[in-house]
Amino acid sequence: MKLRYVIIFILALAAITLNACTLASDVTPPPDYVAPTPMPTLGPLFPASAPSIENGAQIYAAKCAACHGDTGLGDGPDGKQLPVRVPALGLAESAQSASPAQWFKVVSQGNIERAMPPFISLTDQQRWDVVSYAMSLHITPGQIARGKSLFEANCRDCQNKFTDQEKMASLSEADLFRIIKNGNADVAAFGTNFTDEETWAVAAYLRTLTFAPPAAAGSETTEAATATSSVLTAQGTPVSSAGSINGIVQIASGSLPANLTVTLRGFDHAQDQTTGPQEVLTLTGTAAADGTFVFENVALPVNRIYVAEVSYAGVRYQSGLTAVKSGDTKISLPAVKLYEATQDFSLLSVEQVHLYSDFSTQGTVQFFEIYSFSNNSDKAVIISTDGSTVPFIKLPAGAQSPGYQAGQNSAPFVSADKGIAVVPSDTPYSIIGFFSLPYDKKVEINQPFAVDVVSVLLLVPEGMKVDSTQLTNLGVQTIQNNNFLELSAKSIKAGDTLTFTVSGSPKTGANAVTNAATNSNTQQGLLIGAGALGLALIVAGIWLYLRSRKRGKDDDEEEEFASVDDVMDAMLALDDLRRAGKISEEVYQTRRDELKEILKELA
Repeated sequence: MKLRYVIIFILALAAITLNACTLASDVTPPPDYVAPTPMPTLGPLFPASAPSIENGAQIYAAKCAACHGDTGLGDGPDGKQLPVRVPALGLAESAQSASPAQWFKVVSQGNIERAMPPFISLTDQQRWDVVSYAMSLHITPGQIARGKSLFEANCRDCQNKFTDQEKMASLSEADLFRIIKNGNADVAAFGTNFTDEETWAVAAYLRTLTFAPPAAAGSETTEAATATSSVLTAQGTPVSSAGSINGIVQIASGSLPANLTVTLRGFDHAQDQTTGPQEVLTLTGTAAADGTFVFENVALPVNRIYVAEVSYAGVRYQSGLTAVKSGDTKISLPAVKLYEATQDFSLLSVEQVHLYSDFSTQGTVQFFEIYSFSNNSDKAVIISTDGSTVPFIKLPAGAQSPGYQAGQNSAPFVSADKGIAVVPSDTPYSIIGFFSLPYDKKVEINQPFAVDVVSVLLLVPEGMKVDSTQLTNLGVQTIQNNNFLELSAKSIKAGDTLTFTVSGSPKTGANAVTNAATNSNTQQGLLIGAGALGLALIVAGIWLYLRSRKRGKDDDEEEEFASVDDVMDAMLALDDLRRAGKISEEVYQTRRDELKEILKELA
């Protein structure tokens, strides 16, 4: 897709990460190549057993997060390098319209045009597990609890109508929404008076009726009763390697609210580093008035990872991850920092907006607006979004095929109940807005601004002419071996409109980067989304944390690949990139030599 090439160029990415997310054909394999297992024939499009969310979380972290992102927002480090946009599974807009059977088919058979491989290494049940987990990424525990309460109050006797695996696998949440509101041949309407938010919550709960119950708690998987003091004691039989875990909840301004619930989660990693982490312990309790909390009599096996979380003002905050070391009897977690929530966008300091244009498609100009901003306040700024707009980023009238995505090097956004939260961070945030306009030798752009902007930088391919009383011509600049006419404006105020006219055509070779792309249409999308991150963030974060710790010790590149097939897929993808001219010969040879060495070790 042209969009991906342009964004990669804009962000000046010098390295391309290779993985098995892209498959290739028509490449002569090496002599010792073993053909991968043929794609399986699909059986019944419903699970034989109730899907396990816990198992699905592990599979997702190992097989999917690298491309789809830890929370399913399509922003995984490997997926960002692909020439197509990775679907944002964690957005309600994506998940609510799809049925489990539809996603199962994609996981089983792949979608090569979208760089999605078939996961033939997984059993049918494992695919149902990971599909069910992926379909839960946009759902919060609060929504499930609300949905359950409404369902039991209005349709308690019809629960068995929503537990049939075959029927439920064919229904999307949108289908369930309609059944709740309008009924069908089997179920009378019971949510006529529900709000849309309540109806979606009930639909989310109904999906959970088909899931396997959580694994039975063992000696190390316990729950704590809420304590009346700051000491939270695990219930159950003490274990020999037990100790205490303490921490503190802080708030940036004002006073801590009373009775804050603290959730402590413990994760273990299997010996196989590709299987992902597994939550093995969950304790809950209430922080003391000063924010301190202590969990006593907690199992402390070496290398277990602990993290504390607190939900406040619709945002889920977490401490840093802490691993148990040999001999530890007391663990102190990093502070959990809370912020008051606001929707005052004036607290965001927008340092610069880059406007880039692409004229490679006849009759169309595509613009990319990169907003770089910081939150230097003591509050979390909530950006309410319905998944298709960002309130403080305005697009010109007539903009077509609009979309947004998080910038490559942006500080991470924190998911909130009503959108996304921008918490104070030393690292700047960035959001890319993109749209297209018809172009016939000339186009006038009236770009509105909803926030103050320190500086606006406009880049158009060399050869184009720009007329504006608000822009200063800075001359031709060379960026990544391409020439651009650079113009700038300073001190744009909220409510201002930047007006400029672009005419002419690019000088030959000036738009070489985007000319190399295909002419497929840009699909509308938002890769930053609403809905709480939930356990997905923790599980995937733990997995990455463990991988980084291991690599920090032995720098073992072979951890990237679980099998010979994985390496071969990467080599085929590398050949594809070389043929398409996306990497230099030097990069190609270097990486191919690395893969060949890994292949020898695995063979």
